[in-house]
This record gives sequence, C-alpha cells and structure tokens, in this order.
Amino acid sequence: IDVHAKVELEKKRFSGRELTGRTLGVVGLGSVGSLVAKAALDLGMDVVGYDPALSIDAAWRLPSQVVRMENLPSLFSRSELISLHVPANPETRSMINAETLASFRPGTALLNFAREEIVDVPAVVNALDEGILSYYFTDFPNSLLSGHERAHAMPHLGASTTEAEEKCAVMAASQLDTFLQFGNIENSVNFPTISLEPSEGYRIGISNRNVAGSLGGLLSVLADRQINVIDLINKSRGEIAYNLIDIAEPPNDQILADLLAIKTVIGVRAMANEIT
Repeated sequence: IDVHAKVELEKKRFSGRELTGRTLGVVGLGSVGSLVAKAALDLGMDVVGYDPALSIDAAWRLPSQVVRMENLPSLFSRSELISLHVPANPETRSMINAETLASFRPGTALLNFAREEIVDVPAVVNALDEGILSYYFTDFPNSLLSGHERAHAMPHLGASTTEAEEKCAVMAASQLDTFLQFGNIENSVNFPTISLEPSEGYRIGISNRNVAGSLGGLLSVLADRQINVIDLINKSRGEIAYNLIDIAEPPNDQILADLLAIKTVIGVRAMANEIT
C-alpha cells in the first residue's frame, strides 16, 4: 500500500475555510474567554465579546482589540463562529435555544467547551439540520449528536493533564488557606467573590441573608459595644451576603453572640489571629 498516496487522497475530507478575517464571538470574557479572544486575534480574526458580569481584573486581561457588545443578539448576528465560556447557573441554563439560535447568522459554527447545561441540544440539532449552524463542536457527547455529520463531540479533557490536576489541587489549597486566615472568598459556587487587604486589627467574617438593613444591624452591634471599625467590605450573591469587618480590638464571645443573634445573620467567625 502506498501510504503517502492514500493519505493524500483523503485530504479533501479535511478541506475548510481559513480563520483569518472571520469574526469570532466570545460569550464570557473571564480567564478562559480572554485567552481564547487573544488567540483568535493572533490568528488574524476579528473578535467581539459579551459579558455582563465582567470583573475589573478580567477587563484588564482583555485585549483592547476585542469589541464589547451590549447584548447577546448583537453578538450572535455579527459572529461567524461563537465560543461559549460561561458557568452553568439559572441565568445561563439553556441560553442557546431555539429562540436565541434564530438570531444567529446562517452557517454559524458554535463551540461549547464550557458547560453542557447552557445549550439546548435538540434545538442545536434542529439548527444544524436547517443550516442555521454549520457545525457544533463540544466536549459533552450526547446521543442526539451521535452520527450527525456536522456535530463533533470529543472527550471532556478539562483537567486531564498531570499539570492541570496539580494546579487545581494547589489552587484549592491556597484559596482555602486564604479563607481560613483572612476570610477572603474566591471561586465559591454560592458565595460572592470577596477580598479585603489585611490591616492592623482583628477581623470578623459574617454571612447573612441578603436583605435591606442587614449591614446597618451589624454595625449597630459594634457601635453599641464601642468597637471601632477600621475597614470593611460587603458583597452579595443572590440571597447570600458576606461581610469582612476589621476592628481595633479582639472580639469577645459576647460580641460574636450578639452578631449571631441578629435575625438575618447566618454565621459569624472571628479570624484566628491578629491581622498584621
């Protein structure tokens, strides 16, 4: 068998279009989304992006050439390829559905390597059949996609390298250590991301139901006890709020009990050591 000739005969199966000059829409501009945007720019693509919850840190990482869109329909109608990089939550679940697919440009290629739940698979299959989508690439195999010539599913390899597994373990340990020492929270599934730089004094971490007047109640308890507040931060996520409060003197058990007695408070924790 002439292997070289046989391989050359097969190359028509792999013909396609160049990426240079085409427009990529990136939905979700966090750590991964910003890297995808940069890689696409390096390939000579035009990049548009959408992220209503873009953090300051993520905005600094984002290449200046990325055009931020005001809403998803405007991104969908402008993009030739769309790459999804959002978490699965009530707001994003089935965000790609029959209604949103109707605003895609005909022949758009869709890439989902984020979360399976953000895509309505039957709607995607219909869009492939109708030509709304030219291709669907994902690492979430599904029986509805099996055998479809323009749906390409592959194994989910998100953390399948030795290095990735080690980095995940180190990251988890580091974030847990930071929480235990300083109360800072990062990458929680149900609490807000929050960080307060260490200051001279002592720190209390307080979680409460996210209702009006809760922070005022916390500060009133401290004021009644003549406790001076050095610094504080308050963040919320859905029904949960979380507070870090630095005070000038160590909190005693009675202060912690008074804070916990507030009706909206869920938990109170004094940091183990003085913040220095």
